[in-house]
Amino acid sequence: MSNADWFKAGIDLLAAIISGVFVGLAIYWLDERRAKRERRLSDYRIASNWKNVEPKVSLRDFDLTKTNLSGHKFRRANLESTILFGTILWGSNFEGANLRHCDFRKSRMVGSKLASAIAVGANFSGAIIKKNIDPENNFWSDFSNISLKGAKLVGTRINGVRFANASLRGADFRGAIILDCDFTGADLNDVNWKKAKRIENCIWKDIKFAKAENFPPNVWKEIQEQNAI
Repeated sequence: MSNADWFKAGIDLLAAIISGVFVGLAIYWLDERRAKRERRLSDYRIASNWKNVEPKVSLRDFDLTKTNLSGHKFRRANLESTILFGTILWGSNFEGANLRHCDFRKSRMVGSKLASAIAVGANFSGAIIKKNIDPENNFWSDFSNISLKGAKLVGTRINGVRFANASLRGADFRGAIILDCDFTGADLNDVNWKKAKRIENCIWKDIKFAKAENFPPNVWKEIQEQNAI
């Protein structure tokens, strides 16, 4: 074979190798996507039937991305590190649940109950959390007595949520909109509210560890007025 023939053969071999690698990567990517879809479907089936099954199984590390779990009850369930990204949670009940490091980003929580849940390090960034207002129902989202230590609520829209006696130590509310919420008795240690986008018409009675430097002047003035003796 001439040098030109060897060169052509080398080019053909290289092209075949590259093509094989590309096909292999494409097959691997498709297999991974299929496996992820199958896992999400399996996780959703188990989670959506969790209330009716005994003994209760752990939902830890489940992937429930963009599912609809409206009206489902997960009282005292273990959902640690579970992914609930973009999930619809109208009237869902997580009372007393383990929600440590859960991913609630961009979820929609309307009239949801998280009272007494442990949500340390959970991420609610970009979520919408609000009370349910329709002709038949008008009730707050209940986050009373919840532990949200170190939780992220960056850019979260919060309207009509009860945080009574909640622990919000170190929670991050940067860019959040907070309207018509009840923080009665809440622990606000190390929470900087100055970076919130908007705070209006909230109840601040008997809050703990509140410092003037952590609030916009108008909010601090309201706090002082509500707690005047």
